[in-house]
Amino acid sequence: MRKLMFSVAVIALLAGCKGTMTGNSADNAAADAGDSAYRVERVSLPGEGRGDYVTVDADGRRLYVTHTTQVHILDLDTLKPLSAVTGLDGAHGVALDTAAGHGFISDGNSNSVKVFDLATGKILKSIPVGTKPDSILRDPASGNIFVFNGDSEDVSVIDPAKGAVVATIKLPNGPEFSQADGKGKVWANMEEGNDIAEIDTKTNKLIRTIALTGCDGPAPLAFDPINRRLFSGCGNKTMVVTDADTGKVVASVPVGGDPDGIVFDADKKRIFVANRDKTWTIITQTGADSYSVAETLSIDEYAKTVGLDPKTHRVFSSTADLEWPPKPTDGKKWLPNAKSGTFRLMVVSEK
Repeated sequence: MRKLMFSVAVIALLAGCKGTMTGNSADNAAADAGDSAYRVERVSLPGEGRGDYVTVDADGRRLYVTHTTQVHILDLDTLKPLSAVTGLDGAHGVALDTAAGHGFISDGNSNSVKVFDLATGKILKSIPVGTKPDSILRDPASGNIFVFNGDSEDVSVIDPAKGAVVATIKLPNGPEFSQADGKGKVWANMEEGNDIAEIDTKTNKLIRTIALTGCDGPAPLAFDPINRRLFSGCGNKTMVVTDADTGKVVASVPVGGDPDGIVFDADKKRIFVANRDKTWTIITQTGADSYSVAETLSIDEYAKTVGLDPKTHRVFSSTADLEWPPKPTDGKKWLPNAKSGTFRLMVVSEK
């Protein structure tokens, strides 16, 4: 998520009630905004700093919430804390090799991937990768872990059995969000190039770049495996839809400001675009190339990355109360800090 990483704080709770929950108290509050079709619930989590990716293990019923120096592991159904991976230095994303019982965390500030035991959360190994690893995924076709390094503008390919990098794929620009089709293709948005990198996971080679016409600064990326469509969130308040096979832009939809997360619910035929501007844009898919905005959901500021549970159709994010430092004068991106004790999981579900 956007090269620079964040800071946050907070505790854990149960889903499906009303109120903000602290620890295991059942005082859970849902924000039911007006005529919205969705409810928003908040689950407090402990620790300092802001978070990044949230990863759903729908089969194992686990939720992994990255949070600067740790990854919270929650029961996906009750949202009760089970364990945590600690001792990290800028956790961004989590990839899972459930058959082997291992998880992989892109640890941005240490330029490494931390391998951990899914059962205990214990770190087993640290694997050096490129500079500022961010997005990370397991490619089902090869079984390898692909790590997208923002500052070194490349991809580190890890063989989980060897516990080592077996290939490095150079990219034209720094990668952002990534997706895999499970058939040997992996894609990653490149924010500075306004395009998508397409990788062959059999050869570990960059095949091509796909120009995103009408898209300025693509960061989040989602994939529709049935229609083979890629959804890119763009900094010019647009979601661009691309045919993954032809590389042609087939549709564009207006969204909110500074989108940084997208998820596609294949069963419900809808897309959630998480914007940083206190809104989510919820889009209905009526055909492979036909889309319309169903609702603009009011939500907490910077609830900006998303994970979907395809079984319950709940969508998860994280944020905190923000504190803005003085605006930098050296051209660096102006990013907020998290107010101590306010980090929280966001849970969005149908009413």
